[in-house]
Amino acid sequence: MFKTTIISSLLICISSSVFAELSVSEKVRPQITSLVNPNIQRLDIPPTPNNISLPSFGQGVIGWGTGPDGAENRLNNITKNDVEKLKTQNVTLAMIQTWQKFYENETNRNAGNPTAPLRAKLMKKIIELW
Repeated sequence: MFKTTIISSLLICISSSVFAELSVSEKVRPQITSLVNPNIQRLDIPPTPNNISLPSFGQGVIGWGTGPDGAENRLNNITKNDVEKLKTQNVTLAMIQTWQKFYENETNRNAGNPTAPLRAKLMKKIIELW
């Protein structure tokens, strides 16, 4: 009888603790509303030269680094010589135009993506330097 009372008490304590933890968790991590516009469809990922991976293309070929800081840095520093080098890496003007459209669409589709508008501007600048 004593064992049953102790086990019951432990179970009640544990369930109370779990409920309290869940309640605190909900207050600490409130629901985040999505900034994605469901009325704008995401475009297909554009092609890359020789079908290289997206990180290899973006960071290695285009040089946009990671995140908004990397994209902004590349936007502010890309030159005509950099664009000439892109041409030697099987990057085409049509490819850059497609990536620009992709990132412009992504800017409109997902207001919570801080990198997309900078990458769209970078692609536009590459087109201007082409």
